[in-house]
Amino acid sequence: RYPVDYARPPPEVHLVEWLKMMVQQRRSEEVVDPNLETKPSTSALKRTLLTALRCVDPMSEKRPRMSQVARMLESEEYPIAREDRRRRRSQNGTTRDSDPPRNSTDTDKSEYHDLKPEGG
Repeated sequence: RYPVDYARPPPEVHLVEWLKMMVQQRRSEEVVDPNLETKPSTSALKRTLLTALRCVDPMSEKRPRMSQVARMLESEEYPIAREDRRRRRSQNGTTRDSDPPRNSTDTDKSEYHDLKPEGG
């Protein structure tokens, strides 16, 4: 599906907005490609959709780094609690996490924030 498709009904024209609406209405299973041979588990689908919504946040500083995306998608528990990240900080504020230093291609300047989609 294209990100913008004017041939679709008005609520479905913009893919991201349609996806947000479907997640808010708890209709996530309806966004899965019916041609998939193997359907994802409910938890895998939720994890994937919420990760995708984080990646398209209009505010770039709220988007996760690729290392965070990989952890979110690999995690059995979703969302990864903010407290887990905070516990990794020492008394002096340095991070004991093994993330590589950020470079100019990393746009996220925040730790994990609330992973619920807007209005959810």
